[in-house]
Amino acid sequence: MLISKNWLSEHMDLSGNSDEEIAGKLTMIGLEVDEIIHRGSDFRHFSVGYIKEVSAHPNADKLRLCMVDLGDDIVQIVCGAPNVAAGQFVPVARPGAVIPRDMPDGSKLIIKKSKLRGEVSNGMICSEAELELGQDHSGIMVLGHQLADSIHSSDSSEAVFSLKPGLPLTSVVGSTADTVFDIALTPNRPDAASHLGVARDLGAALDVSVTHGYIEPQGSEGSDGSDGSENSKVAANNRSNGIAIQISDTQKCTRYVAVSIEGVTIKPSPDWLKHRLESIGLRSVNNVVDVTNYILHDIGQPLHAFDLDQVRGSAIHVQSFDKKVSFTTLDGVERDVPADTLFICDDEGPVAIAGVMGGENSEVTNQTSRILIESAWFAPSAVRRAAKSLSLQTDSSYRFERGIDPAMQAKAALKAAEMIQELAGGVISESYTDLIVSPFEIKEVDLRPARVNQILGTDLSSAEIQQILNRLNIKTVVDRKDQQREEGYIHCEIPSYRPDIEREIDLIEEVGRIYDYNKIPSPEMSVFVDSSPLPEWERFVERMRDTAVRLGFREIAGNSLLSRKEASAWLDSNLLIDTLNPVSHETTTLRPTLAAGFLRNASFNVNRRNRSNRFFEIGSIFQKATEDKPGKWIPSVLERTSMLLGISGIRSEETWNSSETPFTLFDIKSDFMAFLQQTGLSDSVSEVVLSPRELQYHMGPHEIARLTSPAPEVLSEFGLEKSPTYFIEIDLTVLFDTKKVTRDVRFKKIPKFPSFEFDAAFIVNQEVRAGEMVETIRTCELPSLKNIQVFDLYEGDSIGKGKKSVAFRLTFLDPLKTMNINDVEPSVKTIETALMQKYQAKLRSE
Repeated sequence: MLISKNWLSEHMDLSGNSDEEIAGKLTMIGLEVDEIIHRGSDFRHFSVGYIKEVSAHPNADKLRLCMVDLGDDIVQIVCGAPNVAAGQFVPVARPGAVIPRDMPDGSKLIIKKSKLRGEVSNGMICSEAELELGQDHSGIMVLGHQLADSIHSSDSSEAVFSLKPGLPLTSVVGSTADTVFDIALTPNRPDAASHLGVARDLGAALDVSVTHGYIEPQGSEGSDGSDGSENSKVAANNRSNGIAIQISDTQKCTRYVAVSIEGVTIKPSPDWLKHRLESIGLRSVNNVVDVTNYILHDIGQPLHAFDLDQVRGSAIHVQSFDKKVSFTTLDGVERDVPADTLFICDDEGPVAIAGVMGGENSEVTNQTSRILIESAWFAPSAVRRAAKSLSLQTDSSYRFERGIDPAMQAKAALKAAEMIQELAGGVISESYTDLIVSPFEIKEVDLRPARVNQILGTDLSSAEIQQILNRLNIKTVVDRKDQQREEGYIHCEIPSYRPDIEREIDLIEEVGRIYDYNKIPSPEMSVFVDSSPLPEWERFVERMRDTAVRLGFREIAGNSLLSRKEASAWLDSNLLIDTLNPVSHETTTLRPTLAAGFLRNASFNVNRRNRSNRFFEIGSIFQKATEDKPGKWIPSVLERTSMLLGISGIRSEETWNSSETPFTLFDIKSDFMAFLQQTGLSDSVSEVVLSPRELQYHMGPHEIARLTSPAPEVLSEFGLEKSPTYFIEIDLTVLFDTKKVTRDVRFKKIPKFPSFEFDAAFIVNQEVRAGEMVETIRTCELPSLKNIQVFDLYEGDSIGKGKKSVAFRLTFLDPLKTMNINDVEPSVKTIETALMQKYQAKLRSE
């Protein structure tokens, strides 16, 4: 956003402050200045010259030799302008002058005494364009002639300057030098999207009073501190020049002001107004449109001028349509405007898109003689939605989207009417419309001085805090009811143009930035405050995640929504939960398992030649609650946190001395056993075989995990038919609720004495599972038995038909001594007895 220093100076005294100081102060109060731009010229080394004689250049047909009187000397200047003639008063750039207009390469032309085609030229006679006083570059600028010895100034005043050779050019045309600050405005500061808004903040920071020329309408009280004692020339009514205002969509428009002017003359704006707009990069259009743009950038209130003769009927309707509308905007583009967009309409149809852009069918042209000025408050969300859908952001929509001052509409409209009357003539209607649907309520916030000092690290008194807030037009009153309290309260009324101030902390920020953060002393010492400890559940989940990473798995994140067909493959469709408004047919149902996400990721990687995949995911799964499984957060929804460990592809690639090794079910089972070991659950979990493709794991009566080898048809659906794939899904919610997971890591000393290993083989029936035998051995609860490992399985005629031999390596350890065979024989005998009683096992002797 561009802010002109000259324009700012209309609202406050900036004398004694350099451009760099102003930019630094603006940045420190939150209005960061990205760039300082210098424009125009103070016309140093420029004078009024009088051309006494013009003659042909001896060496160039298009150049002429001019004898110019500069008051203190008569010099020769070579000029190529076709309109140069004797008897003219002209602007002359003397040697050393810098031409305001940039050269094609962006540099500045510095005038020097030189020779042009062999003739000396002691300066340059300038055009309007070269001086940036206008657009005309066809010839030199003529200030006057010999017969006319005076000239009116270019602004609206009646001052008259006598033209004399040698006068400083600034005495005739004034200085056009200006500094423009390019401010990176944050979205929360719509009040600063104008020169008055920036002046308010800068004035508060510099402790300089800020003025404005906006008169309060009759019976109103402004939000900027004025009391409305000076009455407007017109009074509020429900009509303006016979045009009634009707607001149908009161949610999107809460206030609409309309003022009409009869008998205006559309013409170019005066130079002062052109220069104001051009200084911030705007193009001058005409005197009426320029006034609306001036008000917009002066106080931040967008205005629009309608050609009243083009308004059909006798009413303006502020309304939305429930269908798409085709509408041609001021830029001549026909646009398809979405349904529910707010329009300004006459009796026959739209004439403007509210807050965004007017229509071609009601624009002000050179033939316009009657205008209607619109000044309204439109809901930010409505304007933002319309501008975004049309990819059309204007200066008006930029401000409406962020929220404008709801108390400025009438003042802005009446000020614009006065300016238009002054610049374009005409008669302002005796009454104007100010239709307020929802009156603005002043926000009130309480502020504790003690809290201000605690947050900022300052030692400000209550009076000092009030003084700072008052400089920001925030009215303050000490709440006497709380004066007996040690900290006290300051009751604050927030100006209508500050929608960003809602809480006490916002007021503290205001105090800090205006007081100046650089003035806040650095503390001699600081208190280290530890962050609040994570909840036990979060620490538990994080430990599960760390365990999976240590086991060599990589985390993935799948979509929590599946297609109905995909979800039905994992759970009874009656228990699935569908979304009411799905984004697509592929995301209609909440996932009942993490398996689909794992298979999709595995397929994605396999298709890209990543053949060894070890993934894990932690996330929520959902199903409808039942009587035996009620919901915890929502009664009808059973939500659990699940963790999936999955492998797909090969364990190792083929090398010169080994063949490729695919993953097997025992790989994922081994990973799960390691997971249980690291989480301290290995002694609490039992295994149940559901089918050759599914194993179930229990902790007491609770199912905690299920190991799955997907069916070939499932793998084929995901393109994994040639990639061995297995996964185990662990119910972390059940694990956490059992309270058996080791919460903390405990370190033990390395045993001083060595362990003792004993190998024992038992003959059992072939249907007996080795894992069940291991569980039985654990139930013997032998203190010195530290590890059980199955290291051999044998089937043959030598041990009998239908029999098999399972060999165990039992590791014993006593922390107080070195064990021998005599120490472990009683334990082995206990194991033998337990296996014999449950499985009729016999200790194999050979």
